[in-house]
Amino acid sequence: MREYLLKPGAREDLNELLSNLGQEFEQKAKAQSQRAPDHGNMGKSNQIQLLQESFLLQMVRDEGPSLPVVRERLQQLGLAPLAAGDLRLQFAAVEVRMPSEIMAGRQERRNLMKQAFQEHCQVTSSHWKGIYPFGYAADVAVMYFLVILKPGADHARKTQRFIEQLNHSVTSELKLECVSGIGGEVKGLKRLKHGYASCMLSWSRSSSGGKADGHCRDQELSQAFTPEVEQKLKRAVENLDTLGFRRELDNMLSSERDTPELTFLALRLILLLASIAKKFELGSSSLQRYVWNSRMAIIQTPSHEGVRSLLDELAQLVMEGVKKVRFSDGWHLIEAVRKYAGENFCCRLELSFLAEMFYLNEADLPRQFKQHVGITFSDYITKLRMAKAEELLQDNELKVGDIAGLAGYSGFGDFSASFKKYSGKSPKEYRERLLQRCASRGCP
Repeated sequence: MREYLLKPGAREDLNELLSNLGQEFEQKAKAQSQRAPDHGNMGKSNQIQLLQESFLLQMVRDEGPSLPVVRERLQQLGLAPLAAGDLRLQFAAVEVRMPSEIMAGRQERRNLMKQAFQEHCQVTSSHWKGIYPFGYAADVAVMYFLVILKPGADHARKTQRFIEQLNHSVTSELKLECVSGIGGEVKGLKRLKHGYASCMLSWSRSSSGGKADGHCRDQELSQAFTPEVEQKLKRAVENLDTLGFRRELDNMLSSERDTPELTFLALRLILLLASIAKKFELGSSSLQRYVWNSRMAIIQTPSHEGVRSLLDELAQLVMEGVKKVRFSDGWHLIEAVRKYAGENFCCRLELSFLAEMFYLNEADLPRQFKQHVGITFSDYITKLRMAKAEELLQDNELKVGDIAGLAGYSGFGDFSASFKKYSGKSPKEYRERLLQRCASRGCP
């Protein structure tokens, strides 16, 4: 996911590019290459950072597993504060704007500037407890932040203070302008996407030149887009029930809604439609990107009827995508299961959950999966986890004991036994062999 991290060969080009934008940047770039301590108990390496950010993005953008499974995965990733029962959180978004002289230059240099911005955000947030950054590889000009809120004077306006500091440092050190937005405060993981949608609303208003004020409150968000409403909309789209979708859409987008609430609901629905598009897409992700990129059109649509029409159009496009997978060749649906499992193999996945999620017969799914993939579902998950474990074992900053959780195992014993059965060596022996090979080749 973190394609925006600077590659070693790009650092020299970046320093050259920014040499006339501030003499302090070189020292800043060197400081950024040294990660600060993690917010949790586990030392943070780039591998952990990658896994954390990837999971945060999945939580707000995709259809995920149950809350107990999500909390378990958060614990494994060293994100235990996000699994707390009394969690209060807020999202913020910051977009970097390129100066005209950079925009007129080569694409490579524009990308380097955006990568420097992303890295700057990483380092700045690492000095704040309870602020977790994540980005989207397809849009490296924007960085998102999940902020844990606590009572007390020390935490008052925490998100606002962090964004002010970040904007100031980006302006003074990178010589770039920023546009930011802060979402409303929400309570608990169940309302995570509410907070993200309200953040998108605030950022989108700022990005289009409007005023990012009047955040929707948690109670308002919960009443406007309940889990029951979301489930009805989801089922209507996935079952190609156009009339049912339009009925729910009309009920949701009541003419009594004010503009901020109406726009929030539209953005919340776009999140849902984009997640369905991804779930049933095969090959190209163009539909998902089109739905996601429609959020600015929603913000800029002046009328209630215009918003409704655009949402209906997006839903029809997603239904066409669902139809190609659900109601054509049965192997397309099994491939969708394989793809979902391949992206979520570190989480605890049950066949019963996947069967319900993809409208399959639970009793037939194991046989269908083995015929399509060539191995059983459990062997497929184990193979993916072992490949991830081998990758993580190459990072000497990680403790062998921590790798068990990062690879999706609840205990080191199960992980060690599975790894030895898979590779013929214990995790410790495997790492020692890697170190010996590296030493023989003169690796640094």
